Amino acid sequence: MSKLSTELKSLSRLALPVALSQLAIMGMGITDVLLAGHAGTDELAGLSLGANIWCVTILFFFGIGLITQALVGRYFGAEDMSALRHQVHQSLWLTLVCGLLGVLTILLAAEILLVSGFEPVMASRAHDYLQAIAWGAVPMTMLAALRGSLEAMNLTQPVFWINFVVFLMNIPLDYALVYGAWGFPKLGAEGCAWATAVLLWVGFFASAAMLQWHKSIRHLHVFKNFSAPDMKVILSTLRLGFPIGLSVLIEMSMFAGAGMLIAYFGPIAAAANSIAISIASASFMIYLGFAAGVTIRASQQLGAESYEGARYSVKVGTNFNVLLAFVLTFVFWVFRDPLVSLYSNDAEVIRLAAQLLLFGAAFQVVDCLQAATIAALRAYHDTVSAPKIQMFAYWLIGLPVAIWLGFYSELPGISGPYGFWVAMLVSLTISGLLLLRRLLKVLAQQP
Repeated sequence: MSKLSTELKSLSRLALPVALSQLAIMGMGITDVLLAGHAGTDELAGLSLGANIWCVTILFFFGIGLITQALVGRYFGAEDMSALRHQVHQSLWLTLVCGLLGVLTILLAAEILLVSGFEPVMASRAHDYLQAIAWGAVPMTMLAALRGSLEAMNLTQPVFWINFVVFLMNIPLDYALVYGAWGFPKLGAEGCAWATAVLLWVGFFASAAMLQWHKSIRHLHVFKNFSAPDMKVILSTLRLGFPIGLSVLIEMSMFAGAGMLIAYFGPIAAAANSIAISIASASFMIYLGFAAGVTIRASQQLGAESYEGARYSVKVGTNFNVLLAFVLTFVFWVFRDPLVSLYSNDAEVIRLAAQLLLFGAAFQVVDCLQAATIAALRAYHDTVSAPKIQMFAYWLIGLPVAIWLGFYSELPGISGPYGFWVAMLVSLTISGLLLLRRLLKVLAQQP
């Protein structure tokens, strides 16, 4: 068996379950959009606005905990199980605090939303959505530490099965709470939020149980003698994790921020954007999953001081991810009309969503390149470069382009709601290319 095929097999064994896990998580959001869309355009618009605010807020705090995967992966590769246990404990303390801050931030955002000038019915539905989903903030942030620890110890398949079961549970629970079936109250978009909050707690307890009792790591007694907060380790983890959270925040501020600004064009534009971004984001979950496989494998090899092996894993994993992006670009381009038709019965919403998805197809490769390079840099504990580059690409370049094209330009085909998607394409292209340049520099400096 060739070196390339061996590496692809090893990466796939780690990355494929992670990619499927990400799709299962994404599937919950897709289910929300599908059911809310068929409940009415106002419900879908309210869900879109509320979910965008939730994502911008909670994914910042969630991102801080993502460094756990790389840290635990290094200790696992070095076979230092005492340090591994201590890191898991401190990551959980850190992500607990992040979750509590997340609850307060989301509840505050819900109240501010009512006086922010959005269409009243849409704002009211989004407010109710945020008040419900805030109850899921703590398990959401702590899952970054739990899942990251499991994945760092090669338990990517159990994580997938947890996420897949939660996804399956979400379908009937969503249906019951959105439409008031089987004796449940009819809550519309708010029902999606309650379903998500409940199932985040289910995923949290299932992941904790897996970390304690899975047969392959049971002997490690991960939670035995659970250590008190160690501020030195917590602050060290925060220093590495905060830039990841900031990177996620910057990226989400572009995508979710575009969704919130597009909402000013009315419920049809908001609903269409929600559909298009839901489809485009599904592919990103695949890229993210394979990129996480690179983080895990490279981190383990760096812990074992196999520097050449880590470098090779990064190169193979990144190239494979980009190749996959070319395939999905073709799929979105050819099948955009039937894809968006699954989400709504409103002809105007379907027409606009299909047009927006053309831009989503155009930025697949650079979106993938960005995800792959950030994950590779994370394995080398370079978490600072990504937010610096993204801040330049999104805020200094993308935001002015978005505002000009969205609200002030009258250029046919790229103004109004389309302008925000053009800005996303520009930002992702700049960010992806600059991050690739940084990764190549880091790899060249390794032993």
